[in-house]
Amino acid sequence: MEQSIESYIKNLVRDVIGQNLGGLELQCDRQTYVIANWKMNKDLNETAEFFQKINSSHDVSVVICPPTQLLYPTQLFIKQSGKPIGLGGQNVHWADKGAYTGETSGSMLTDVGSEYVIIGHSERRQYSFEDDELVNKKVQQALKSGLTPIICIGETLGQKSAMQTEQVLSKQIIGALKDIDTAHFILAYEPVWAIGTGQSATAELAQETHAYIRSILRQLMGQKAEGISILYGGSANERNAAEYSAMPDIDGVLVGGASLNAHVFDVIINAFAKGEQNS
Repeated sequence: MEQSIESYIKNLVRDVIGQNLGGLELQCDRQTYVIANWKMNKDLNETAEFFQKINSSHDVSVVICPPTQLLYPTQLFIKQSGKPIGLGGQNVHWADKGAYTGETSGSMLTDVGSEYVIIGHSERRQYSFEDDELVNKKVQQALKSGLTPIICIGETLGQKSAMQTEQVLSKQIIGALKDIDTAHFILAYEPVWAIGTGQSATAELAQETHAYIRSILRQLMGQKAEGISILYGGSANERNAAEYSAMPDIDGVLVGGASLNAHVFDVIINAFAKGEQNS
């Protein structure tokens, strides 16, 4: 883009404030997702027990993202269960192969049955110092490998307090989607201030932010933006899932700690199965 990121963001904000978003909303079917991010949790026995207990709805796309060493056994457990559950990785390297100790390539993920991969999670942005440029490289690699990227974006408490949420989200989205000409991805809004804190954005606040995110996608992609699923990922749980499912621009959830318990995860899945106005 010839204009600077700063001026582009200002134009986006001005457009969002000045336009009637309701008038832009088109009738478009979007897939509803309930995605589990197990992070660094569960062993082999706990994974087997989880799949013995979980029920999944045909109305919602359920995806499990276990630790890397559990990807292949999780695939086997999914097949054994006969349930329509997808498999995803928690990270992917930007290169095809090479001397990158401890990393996982896109082809390695697909080789064990992965269809999805989480990219740019706030914990990786913090602990592994992933910036927007690296996130973009990983998104491109995921797409090249045939994976659906689940691109995470979100602001910190300091950024929220400084009224920088829109600026941060705009920059992250523009950075992640640089040179991307496909709509084959999922966005997950995960306010960093809500992750693992027990706090969560109200359904109304989350909807407002999701609507803003979709307005950015409209600027970048036009009508294709209406088909992009945008998930909420800030301490979503069995107590607030139904409220989120009622919001028109919340197309599911990326669930952390609440996804470790099969019964609790089922409650969340059922909340969105009954909230089909989202999809």
